[in-house]
Amino acid sequence: MTARTAAAVPLIIAAAITLAGCANPGDISTPPDDRDPLRTAEPTSTVSTPAEYDDATAQPAPDASEGSQNSAVTAAEQVVSVYAQPTLTADEWAQQMTPLLSQSGAVAYEGQDPTTIPATQVTGDGTIVAGATDVALNVLVPTDAGEYNVALSRTGDGAPWLANEIRPTGGE
Repeated sequence: MTARTAAAVPLIIAAAITLAGCANPGDISTPPDDRDPLRTAEPTSTVSTPAEYDDATAQPAPDASEGSQNSAVTAAEQVVSVYAQPTLTADEWAQQMTPLLSQSGAVAYEGQDPTTIPATQVTGDGTIVAGATDVALNVLVPTDAGEYNVALSRTGDGAPWLANEIRPTGGE
């Protein structure tokens, strides 16, 4: 065997191995191994086209019941009473406010300096703003520094009302 032929033998073997890897897998009879994480079942289609549409339309939340409105007014008045304490330290104020706030409200009022709040007390009864539902509404609460609009929400009937936002209306 010449040196040239000896050098060609490994190339021929490599080519044969490569070509064997290109064989049709259907020709190779190997039982499936359920323990092989790379072997998967035949793909199935998860997309289906319904024969009929279910006519599902988002339904608006029901209007707030009288009991729901009453509990919301009570909650809003409590929120503003706790909110309107400019003599508290920031930590004391946050400890009292946090249980009354929704998650978005807690984020919005994180780091609030209570000394910047002009109101010091609630001066009358809160009133519900038109458009109230059983899960979200606004209540106007009068204070010694003007009226505050408290946006409240809850996860469902019977859940506590939590404040998302407390802002002065600009009216005296």
